[in-house]
Amino acid sequence: MEFVKIVRRKLMSKNNVVNIDDVMHLRGCIEMQLMDIAGRPVGDRVTLNTVVTAGRRWVLSRLKSTSPATETVSHVAVGTGTTAPATGNTALGSETTRIAISAFTTTGLDSNPPSWRAECQFATNEGNTTLGEAGLFNSSSSGTMLSRVTFTTINKTTSNTLAVSYTISN
Repeated sequence: MEFVKIVRRKLMSKNNVVNIDDVMHLRGCIEMQLMDIAGRPVGDRVTLNTVVTAGRRWVLSRLKSTSPATETVSHVAVGTGTTAPATGNTALGSETTRIAISAFTTTGLDSNPPSWRAECQFATNEGNTTLGEAGLFNSSSSGTMLSRVTFTTINKTTSNTLAVSYTISN
């Protein structure tokens, strides 16, 4: 940010006004739907997420990446933590389960603002506890967290599946 201020001062000192405030803010939301064993909805959540500093750094590093297949966002994790997300987070507060993303929707990349969506479903034997947080990761264990969200808790049991759609947009 300091660099932007210095450049703006130099440009304005030459009576050359240029708008350099064009920035890319990553933001988004998570949509979750808890369903009973018959597939009927029994609860849902829609909550805005926090794209963390490590995640923004990771996105920018992909601009130079030569190994995209091994460096993609690939997993959604859920946990029991309920402490509000902060940009300095690098992991969930208390992760319980992490699964691979089953589908990506990239048609929104042509929109304005562009968006990207990851989808997965936690089966009846996955994530069975009182869930209060979720995150996007680039690995099946540890790795870099792109974003974190907390939400009003969901009590997931073996009688439920949980569908998750995680959207990131500019």
